[in-house]
Amino acid sequence: MKEKINGRPVINHRSVKAVRLMAVLFVIFTVSLSGCVDDGQNNTDNETEGQVTDGQNTSEQEYIYGTANVESIDILTLESFPVQIHVIAEGYLPDGCTEIDEVNTEREGNVFNINITTKRPKDVMCTQAIEDFEKTIPLDVQDLKAGNYTVNVNGVTGSFELAVDNTLEELPSPMPPRQQVVTEAGNGTSISLENEETFYLRLQENPTTGYSWELNLSQGLSLVSDEYYTPESEEGEEPLVGAGGVHLWEIKADSEGNQQVMAIYKRSWENETGTEDRFTLSVEVV
Repeated sequence: MKEKINGRPVINHRSVKAVRLMAVLFVIFTVSLSGCVDDGQNNTDNETEGQVTDGQNTSEQEYIYGTANVESIDILTLESFPVQIHVIAEGYLPDGCTEIDEVNTEREGNVFNINITTKRPKDVMCTQAIEDFEKTIPLDVQDLKAGNYTVNVNGVTGSFELAVDNTLEELPSPMPPRQQVVTEAGNGTSISLENEETFYLRLQENPTTGYSWELNLSQGLSLVSDEYYTPESEEGEEPLVGAGGVHLWEIKADSEGNQQVMAIYKRSWENETGTEDRFTLSVEVV
């Protein structure tokens, strides 16, 4: 029952304040809850946008391109005919993301210029550890003239020499396709040959020193041709004085069984001493 003073009801101010406080707290709670929901929605939207953006970056990856750090090169001359030259370049990559991009080779006269480039993804975190690399690069030396050649790989240089013109035109014609050609690298090895088939033996020789190869064949082999080829000079140039050439024999299999090719490199007027260079080849005729 409400109190009355002079016939008028008396208002309880404590109750009014309590009601107002509860109303204010309710409003604050409602607004806060609304803000949390909005923030969650905004975060979801942002994450979705971020995923789309990341997807776009992956499909349209950008790269940073550079030049490989080459520390050394090694030039290998393969014992084949025509001669094959391989360049082995060794160096390092600055981090785990960088990789070899392209290897471009150009020849200007007697100089081979090789450029090795690299690439790495842009704006990507990479392991900061040096990675070693080794790259084997074949050179196009088919039909090159005899002479000295320089190789430049990203500023690191080396050289090689062709003793004779590197062309099949030096071989007797006609030459059967896929004809076996044995060089110094075949010393002490063996080959297989069908009866009546022929192969070529090609050895370096320099008669200007007085030395030449003396060839001996077992009875089951016969000599078809015997030629010495001197290194040719460019048109208008003087012949190479004292330069060695190649001796080329075509050998035919006449009898089945294990046959032998033997050669000794010596001066014809000197006796054997046992220190001469020798060449041996086993030929299995089937």
